[in-house]
Amino acid sequence: MLTYVAATCVLWALSGFLAVAAALVLTVGSASGRARWRWLSGGAITLCRGLPTSLLVVAAGVISIRIPPQRWLLNPFPGTPEAAAPVAWAVLIALAVGSAGHLAVIFRTAYATLGRARLEQAIVLGLPPMRRLSLLSGESAMAALPPTSARLVHHLHNTAFAALFPVADLFGWIENGANQTFDITRYVVAGGAMYVLLSGLIWASFKALEMWLGRHLAPAPAGTRLGLPALGGAR
Repeated sequence: MLTYVAATCVLWALSGFLAVAAALVLTVGSASGRARWRWLSGGAITLCRGLPTSLLVVAAGVISIRIPPQRWLLNPFPGTPEAAAPVAWAVLIALAVGSAGHLAVIFRTAYATLGRARLEQAIVLGLPPMRRLSLLSGESAMAALPPTSARLVHHLHNTAFAALFPVADLFGWIENGANQTFDITRYVVAGGAMYVLLSGLIWASFKALEMWLGRHLAPAPAGTRLGLPALGGAR
């Protein structure tokens, strides 16, 4: 069982990291001053959100299952045969695409909670774009973390689609064990408990990060966390 739990964790971590990275790019693009980048990013977000993750995974798996094994392709997935590495990577990318649009909306909404005055204040002070983005991201993190943790828990559950292909994962272990032994209850209870445990660890990790940010950000008056004067404060 541990091998399949590790495979699910690897699949979740790699696809989750890719989803967050893609969502950040889409968020920056949707806030761009150029209409072309806003339209492209907005279209990509809508497309990612509109396509069911199950359809993305099935399409990616069916296409990639015909790809012969590639010696240069890394296989970090425990319990997955080398020949199935292309399928595993395709499933991973499909999972990332399935969550990227939802995460981008979360990040964009959290960014908007700062308010126009705060955003304009950072621009007026002449902060470089990357520095401004970094500081404003820290300001909006408190609003983004709770829905992000919820989405990544759902992302963990989506990894079960990997069981449709020769890619090791926890849900595949439940199916195989139940089919081979006909002891459905034991495998469902064990697998369900493990999913709950992993989901709880994800939630607890984000909650700890949220509390840490709260301790570091709460003492500062509004605006001063950016190194900016508080809005409406004395000069």
